[in-house]
Amino acid sequence: MRAVAMVLHVRLRQQWKSWLALAALVALVGGLVMAAAATGRRTAAVFPDFVARHGYDAIVYSGHPLPALARIPQVALVTPAPGPFNLARCPSCRKPIDAGSFGVFEVPPAGLSRLVELRSGRMPDQADPDEALASYTLARDNGVRLGSVIQVLTPTPEQLRLGPAKVKLSAVPRRSLRVVGLVVAENEFAYGIGARYDLFLTKAYAAAVNHRAVMGWVYYVRLRHGAADLPAFDSRLRPMGSFGADDLDIDAAAVQRAIRPQAVGWWVLAGLAALAGLAVIGQAAARQFVTGQDDRQALSALGLRVRQFVALGLARAAITGAAGAAGAVALATLLSPLTPVGEARLAVSSAGAVVIDPLVTVIGALATVAAVVALSVWPAVRHARLLRGGLPRRAAPVALVRAVAGIGAPPSVLIGVRYALERGRGRQPVPVGTALLGMVLAVAALCATAVFGASLTRLISSPALYGAPFQADFTNPGAESGSVVLTGPLLTSLRQDPAIQQITLAAIAEIDVNHHHVRLLAVDAIRGPALISVVDGRLPAGDRDIVLGAATMRSIGARSGGLVRVTVPDPVTGAAHAAQFRVIGRASFPPSFGSGGLGNGAAMTVSALTDVQCPPGDGQPACQRKAQQGIIYSVLARSAPGPAGAAALARYTSRYRSYVAPPEEPAELVNFGESVDFPLLFGGMLVLFGAATMVHLLLVSVTRRRAEAGLLKVLGFVRYQVAAVVSWQATAVALVGIAAGVPLGVAAGKIAWRVFATNFGVVPLTVVEALPVAAIAFGVLAAANALAFLPALLAARAHPAQLLRAE
Repeated sequence: MRAVAMVLHVRLRQQWKSWLALAALVALVGGLVMAAAATGRRTAAVFPDFVARHGYDAIVYSGHPLPALARIPQVALVTPAPGPFNLARCPSCRKPIDAGSFGVFEVPPAGLSRLVELRSGRMPDQADPDEALASYTLARDNGVRLGSVIQVLTPTPEQLRLGPAKVKLSAVPRRSLRVVGLVVAENEFAYGIGARYDLFLTKAYAAAVNHRAVMGWVYYVRLRHGAADLPAFDSRLRPMGSFGADDLDIDAAAVQRAIRPQAVGWWVLAGLAALAGLAVIGQAAARQFVTGQDDRQALSALGLRVRQFVALGLARAAITGAAGAAGAVALATLLSPLTPVGEARLAVSSAGAVVIDPLVTVIGALATVAAVVALSVWPAVRHARLLRGGLPRRAAPVALVRAVAGIGAPPSVLIGVRYALERGRGRQPVPVGTALLGMVLAVAALCATAVFGASLTRLISSPALYGAPFQADFTNPGAESGSVVLTGPLLTSLRQDPAIQQITLAAIAEIDVNHHHVRLLAVDAIRGPALISVVDGRLPAGDRDIVLGAATMRSIGARSGGLVRVTVPDPVTGAAHAAQFRVIGRASFPPSFGSGGLGNGAAMTVSALTDVQCPPGDGQPACQRKAQQGIIYSVLARSAPGPAGAAALARYTSRYRSYVAPPEEPAELVNFGESVDFPLLFGGMLVLFGAATMVHLLLVSVTRRRAEAGLLKVLGFVRYQVAAVVSWQATAVALVGIAAGVPLGVAAGKIAWRVFATNFGVVPLTVVEALPVAAIAFGVLAAANALAFLPALLAARAHPAQLLRAE
């Protein structure tokens, strides 16, 4: 081993530049892979960490104070957030603030830092009535900044009684509040049911305004055992006369599911970058064994054995791998302040700080060194054996080359195709295999990206695929008369109109399925099939049929055709009633129903729900009446195809404009491409890999086949024919990539989309468009010939005497 160490030391002094170049390449690839993997881990963990710091399990709404709320046994913490009935005016905003989603809250100072996290600015001075914190959504959507002034109007009880028709807006009391900080709260993250816009006010404001305003009472509640305490908490809350409670655990799970696609995207990107990097590094590492061929002959003559040459090569690989691993760790660390991105960045406690992920750093560094060494094993063994065994036998021409020769192709075409497919002879073969593999992967990646992107675009633009097969959703905006209007005049008119093809009554209910809390969509098909998007199976029809979202089915351990235990509260006594239901399929539910994100939720008929709520017995009729009274329906409608149906639906949406729920795109799908366009990033990365390998192939081919090029010129080839050889070499590589990559990419895109869509619980409709695939094929051919321009120029301008003398 002393001889190996001595040679290694000399080689390091002589070839340190090439070693450093390989280490830099390893650092670049390893750093990007480690940064992507660390970003995926951080993206997946930031929101659960945020919930641990600032999360609650429920929000309770009431028209009066609830001092007994904190004494409920299941309650661990209550943060009151009362606020006056209000209107908002923002002269400096880009657009008016949505009154239906705006709220002002007077949170005690002790609970304010528990409820929100400060993103910029400072906390307000509690002695100043004109300072306020604004939610980040106001900054994002309305352009609110630090120092912006928002006017909050608080009508008096008398003014509210008279109504807007008899009260001038100028007469309503108001205060101009200056924004001193931007914050984010748990229920302000996007998850598909619209944004919230909040102001958090001071004790001084409450003292100045509350005595002459109409107050609403909101309580953020954290339970001792989280979601497991919700049923018991609800039963204790009901007698207190509140307006009800929202389950924040379902909403938090929906936010996490909306963020998770980004984490998955980063992990997949890390994997693809690692695969591409392994190919590039393996090719570069193999070249290291060719550069010192003459030295090897001399060292072999001096007595170095095959195993010593192998040890020498692996030791060099370990040194470059270790240096590259150190650079990779440094690069990943330098990139950490830029991550995570998008919605996940809001949940980071210290955005922009340098973060080192110990797990990724240790595993990544060790894997980097191991990968470089492993990629060097075969080249080390191969070149050591070549020294002992002499020159390898020249391979016979491949079948495609013989076929081209058989059709009488011009010499430049024949030689170009042979150069593209044959590695050559001697100890300096051309890396044909790597180039072909790179081109196939590049074309496959582009085609898979085209299929995936087209399918994603079709999904986002087709609500029926993600749970909204209806064209209009008429829902109760909150007024007491809303349900009467929906199930009265509106439903009657829709029933009498033949241009309306499908009508479904839908209501939201909270149930337990296999001891898991699930938000249920209870439906009553008035005309046509129920307006539910079925992924597989069939619509619920019987009183013991239930369909589940894909994520819900996985979480409760159910399967299609199996039985689940459904538990619902009695509408009169609150007692729990349970029944066995058969899972008849999977369905997708729209974000506007608040089921907890794509793939979550359940659906059954209204009659099935009331049948479980009210079991047979003396009290069943009264229970059923109470159950029907407690159901708040939405009316879902779909018109018949054609202009008559569209016109009819437009009349109803115009007449009942205040009852029409705006459409919501799934936050999961929007987030997947909003912050980072992963499909494009995947394709672009492998396109760069393919381009690099193509240029490398052509340059190495021109360099290592100098003698052949010189002989061609001696035999009569002119410059354009030599350039044509290189061009046809590039064209042949591109055609092989297209022939193998297009079907492979289309198949991979279909599989990837089906896995993606099924995982998210949407209808897995795959879209393959011929025009983009054809454009990719022509683009690859054009790009290959463009990349061949410089190598072809170098080959054409070389002089035969110089080429032959170099050999």
